[in-house]
Amino acid sequence: MTKAATLGPWSIVLLALISLGGCQRSDPVNPNLLQLDEGVFEVAGPYVHENLTVFLLNSNEQDDRDFITLDQGLRDGVVKVNEQKGQAQVQQLEIDNESDQYLFLQEGDRVIGGQQDRIIITSLVIPPKSGKMPLPSFCVEQGRWQGGKAFHYSANAALAPKDVREACKVVNQQGVVWESVRGVKNSAQQSPTVNAPNTNTSLTETLEAPQVKKLSDECAEALKEILADHPRAVGVVIAVNGKIEEVNVYPNQKVLSQLYPRLLQSYALEAALAKNNASEEKSLAVADVQAFMTERKEQAEASKREVNGDNTLMLCPSAEKVECQTEYAGKIVHRQWLSKGEVSQRAEPPAQPAPQQAAPNAAPNQADNAVPQQAPRTPREPQPQASPKR
Repeated sequence: MTKAATLGPWSIVLLALISLGGCQRSDPVNPNLLQLDEGVFEVAGPYVHENLTVFLLNSNEQDDRDFITLDQGLRDGVVKVNEQKGQAQVQQLEIDNESDQYLFLQEGDRVIGGQQDRIIITSLVIPPKSGKMPLPSFCVEQGRWQGGKAFHYSANAALAPKDVREACKVVNQQGVVWESVRGVKNSAQQSPTVNAPNTNTSLTETLEAPQVKKLSDECAEALKEILADHPRAVGVVIAVNGKIEEVNVYPNQKVLSQLYPRLLQSYALEAALAKNNASEEKSLAVADVQAFMTERKEQAEASKREVNGDNTLMLCPSAEKVECQTEYAGKIVHRQWLSKGEVSQRAEPPAQPAPQQAAPNAAPNQADNAVPQQAPRTPREPQPQASPKR
């Protein structure tokens, strides 16, 4: 007797339905996946330290080039940063990558010394054995214009606070950078938790203060282990008090591993200053990260800036954030989403009312033919031969 006969007709129908259902079954969609133009990312997290929250972005696509970062290159002596040869300029330094590796710089990288401390304006890549190349910079030590030519690394490897980096990269005005530095220094001095010294104009004084460095190191230590559990991670999301402040996507896991602790060190100060405003009920989920990176409200026209050699920077502002993209030799090496802070909002021109329709044959208004007034020029540091008055 056959197996079919043993099972009976109704059993055969049941088996057929089970088989058909199995063919139609599909694997569930991973809710943590994020689809962007450049590829697919898997969001991991949240990971929390006090009022600081971190997510990681995992990807199977990684740049196979070997990168070093500026602090590493300066420490190892294979990267040299100096004042420009001849007449020094505030907004341009000279860099020489003597290593056999690509050099990755991010806005907020700080160099100490020279005629005055500087900050790197934007992310960019310097090729191996580059020779001397121009390096765009801003001053973070208003008032000093004396000293040597060479720069060195800081005792606190933290990137500059987000407000200062935003002033450099997005607003791109020296006066706004100085204003942001003053704001950070004043807040750190007045905070009972931080109580950092504020005796000069240098951002370095604040970030290298023992109490600030302690905060930075504790924060980096508390969250450092999560990176080891994610070998495919190429990006990081950072939030303070339940508000996403910044997202960075790097070429590969090695670059992330070098900049991840320095970002945490930077945000440790911001989190400490904002702790009194923290809400116990505010928490973030993967869906919040997905929305922050994909939603674009009232998007303005994108702008493109030539940075250095083969580096270009694209800025795409919207109502609540700015998307930044650095390309090196035509290939994306850094994508970043920055939430708009007070720095960007203050720098934005006020909205202009819509022009009114003139009546037919109406006489022209004298104001329509007036010569437009020029915007005030960005304050500039004096050249070395000039008297350093401000």
